[in-house]
Amino acid sequence: MNKRKVAIVGSGPAGLAAAIYTSRAEIDTVVYAGEEPGGQLTKTTEIENYPGVVRKTGPELMVTMTQQATKFGARIEYETVTDLDKLRSEYDAVILAMGASPRLLGIGEEKYWGKGFSTCAVCDAAFYKGKNVYVVGGGDSAIEDATALTKFASHVTILVRGDKWRASVAMQKRLENYQEQITVMWKTNLKEIQGERVEKLVLDVDGVEKTVEAEGLFFAIGHIPATGFLKDSNVELDHEGYILTQAAKSLQGVKLKVEWPTMTNVAGVFAAGDCVDHRYRQAGTAVGMGIAAALDCERWLNFRQPENSENRIVG
Repeated sequence: MNKRKVAIVGSGPAGLAAAIYTSRAEIDTVVYAGEEPGGQLTKTTEIENYPGVVRKTGPELMVTMTQQATKFGARIEYETVTDLDKLRSEYDAVILAMGASPRLLGIGEEKYWGKGFSTCAVCDAAFYKGKNVYVVGGGDSAIEDATALTKFASHVTILVRGDKWRASVAMQKRLENYQEQITVMWKTNLKEIQGERVEKLVLDVDGVEKTVEAEGLFFAIGHIPATGFLKDSNVELDHEGYILTQAAKSLQGVKLKVEWPTMTNVAGVFAAGDCVDHRYRQAGTAVGMGIAAALDCERWLNFRQPENSENRIVG
């Protein structure tokens, strides 16, 4: 059976950016968009920090990127990939760009997306100028988000489930500079959100129920990379389930020849976006990683040795 050229798993910014580049290079490209195409940006309202984009919503941006990819010949399949080995048997190369999803509490917060609830302070802090906001979390991300919000919000309260930080000592020390702007509530669990948009929060504070006024709510309790279907594959993941590319392994101090930075340990399988990225998780960085994966993929297809590349493990 003649193989097709490139399969891209995921239709968020990384996957569609990769598809724009591979299809424009006249490489036969199929994007497996899954049942919920567009990635996390489909849950974002206004976008202000994506270069060159003014007055666009997240869904609008993803529709535009999809149209651009299909304009150059990429085909979109609204299917969910569950077997990487099967996909590899059908395509010469695969780009994994499934993204990640923010951890949620399951208290009905989904209906408040764009209505005072967010999981990205870097993205949305500017929309909360002069507002009283809350951050849920006890790690580095919670402190980082809270301090970022102080540039805009009138006051920030961090809700910590336990009685001590999970955050690093360095991040805890950073809070010393924000004592008037940030309040920490210990042994506090968020139980309920009230209002047509975020207006009130029902809290359990060390066993005592308390309702507080709120104008914004941010979750900073981690992300879950969409890599579950890779656990039975040969693709190497880190302890949190993120894909380890050659570049990621080199940053961890692993000594290897980084020939194709976005390639995984399996030849011909590349990865980009939030399923790789622990740190930045921005649309712009995902797009950059998707472009890099597409360029690596194109060059690998041109220069690989077919007789040696089918099952070769790199790194």
